[in-house]
Amino acid sequence: MELLAEMRAMIDAARHVIEVSQTACARPAGEEAALQEPHAVDLQIESSDLLGDISDNLLIAYHLAKHDGDPTTVALIEKVLFHVGRRLASGMSPADVGIPCH
Repeated sequence: MELLAEMRAMIDAARHVIEVSQTACARPAGEEAALQEPHAVDLQIESSDLLGDISDNLLIAYHLAKHDGDPTTVALIEKVLFHVGRRLASGMSPADVGIPCH
């Protein structure tokens, strides 16, 4: 249940980002300077496989978003999964993931 609550919070945060970006796109250029810079989040991360952890959590978020039924959130997470997948693939050889090479 705790993981489900965390994933729902991630989805809500993603929705908020979408709403803010849509509002920013609709705003005249002069108003952009009036926006505050986002505050950095201080996370205690000790994972040696951070990109793998990100992809695992994104897959969970994707399944929850599909269940939630919001196509905008699903599309956003799909794009992020594609980007993270490309980063993972660029750091591995086929042999690293068990694909035989001749």
